[in-house]
Amino acid sequence: MGAVAQIQYIPRNAPDCNNRKMKISKPILLAGIVMLPVCGTVAAAPIYLSCEFNHPSGKPQIFNFALDESASTFGVFAPSTGSQRTSKGVFEGSKVTLNEGTVAWEVDLPTRVVIRDMRMIEKKDSGKCKDVSEEQSGFER
Repeated sequence: MGAVAQIQYIPRNAPDCNNRKMKISKPILLAGIVMLPVCGTVAAAPIYLSCEFNHPSGKPQIFNFALDESASTFGVFAPSTGSQRTSKGVFEGSKVTLNEGTVAWEVDLPTRVVIRDMRMIEKKDSGKCKDVSEEQSGFER
């Protein structure tokens, strides 16, 4: 058997990386580093809110919310009854929404105002929210 020849095409204007050091300017190097994709971005911590709605009885009605954008979940807790549920929410810009069928919730994050749409009785109302800790929210893990 004869020897096999290997032919490698090298264009005339290609840098000879084996025999010369390539110089990269600092601005180009910095730009390349800045443009690298970020791996493992840090997810924001869940937001816990306690929201107060006016009630015809005169006693405010309280609902607590757990908004977790990284998990796309919207938790609702009613301290008066102990009822707690978590479902997939929609996070779009500064608004977070949850459609539970008979009731829909919309939280405006910058203003901390929540709109409750009680579809079965065709009534909407709004509540004012304040930030609370996870412990204060009453949500069980």
